[in-house]
Amino acid sequence: MLITTILLTLVMIMIWRTPAVLVALYFVVFFVMEGVYVSAVFTKFAEGGWIPFAISFILAFVMFGWFYGRQRKTDYELTHKITFERLEELLADSSVKRVPGLCFFYTNIQEGLTPILGHYIKNMKSLHKVTVFTTLRYLLVPKVAPHERIVIKKSNLEGVYCCMIQYGYADALNLEGDHFVDKVISSLEKHIQKHQSPENLSSDSLEIGETSNLKEARLAGVVHVRGKTRFYIGLNCGWFDKFVLTFYEVMHNNCRSGLPTLGIPPQQRIEVGMLYEAWRFTVSNVSNFPRFSSFTSSQYTRLMGPNKNMW
Repeated sequence: MLITTILLTLVMIMIWRTPAVLVALYFVVFFVMEGVYVSAVFTKFAEGGWIPFAISFILAFVMFGWFYGRQRKTDYELTHKITFERLEELLADSSVKRVPGLCFFYTNIQEGLTPILGHYIKNMKSLHKVTVFTTLRYLLVPKVAPHERIVIKKSNLEGVYCCMIQYGYADALNLEGDHFVDKVISSLEKHIQKHQSPENLSSDSLEIGETSNLKEARLAGVVHVRGKTRFYIGLNCGWFDKFVLTFYEVMHNNCRSGLPTLGIPPQQRIEVGMLYEAWRFTVSNVSNFPRFSSFTSSQYTRLMGPNKNMW
């Protein structure tokens, strides 16, 4: 309870922007009251008072392990992110084809593209004609206005867009299935119309072409792609990383995918497997990370189990 009081006080200051007088009044009253309870537990520590502290320690370790693992994955993705220039180089390869359809490629980073994209193109040798790199972002505000929910950014590549879907901590994830796709396509069409010059005839024809490509891709089929990442914990990792990241992998394996939350049909989902190498993280070896950690389908089957395919 004491920890809850401290954390709620931080929320009141940093997020709710509550007046300082009300924050101080809340903190003093509850801190004193709960501090009395904690001191009472200390007087009976040997007779069983240690149990609440043991439970608190276990829960704190679980939260720290999850945070540390997520942070290491984010660091890896930022270090190995794919730029649009690099994506253009990958698509310039004659063996890579643009296939019909609309693809939502989910990424966790906002600056640049996930390294899973390079792994995907390298193995599949294809990319959909219309690809929308989608990021779900939770803001430190109660609710996001409907007109600010979907933010679109066009890249310099044909048929490639970036989409950020923003939610507040009190918002419900109410975009599901076809409704989600229709909302994004509508936002894409508005973005295309907004950024075309009304005085340029070639600009009008380009707008018509992009809009028709969106409709054709929608009719050809929709697919949602996300990464199924795992840490490869090598011998060069320290004992702390080995222990914490192994614990994180155990928790991660028991968490379901975020795609079912959006109501996406199973036949439209693709999960791309990739290993992230868990090197000992120091400033001197950041530049020595390998560009991609690829693995064969047989290795993936042994890693993920016989019932999960790579593509």
